[in-house]
Amino acid sequence: MSNGERGKYQFVVSKKSWKALKQKLKTITRKTTPMSFDERIQKLNEVQRGWVNAFRMASILNKLQELDGWIRNRLRY
Repeated sequence: MSNGERGKYQFVVSKKSWKALKQKLKTITRKTTPMSFDERIQKLNEVQRGWVNAFRMASILNKLQELDGWIRNRLRY
């Protein structure tokens, strides 16, 4: 379903869920958390895969692209 299609229902993810996901990703990408870069990437993949599977019916493509940029930025620090 495309974004904003008239006459169609769309599933959306609540702000509370986005905030919880971002907080979880923030703890993983935190530099003070002792783990190697590969472990960090593996953990990020696990969390993201589970979250996307849980909300796969929702229209979240744009938000995921924003989140991707945010995560890449945090990993670059």
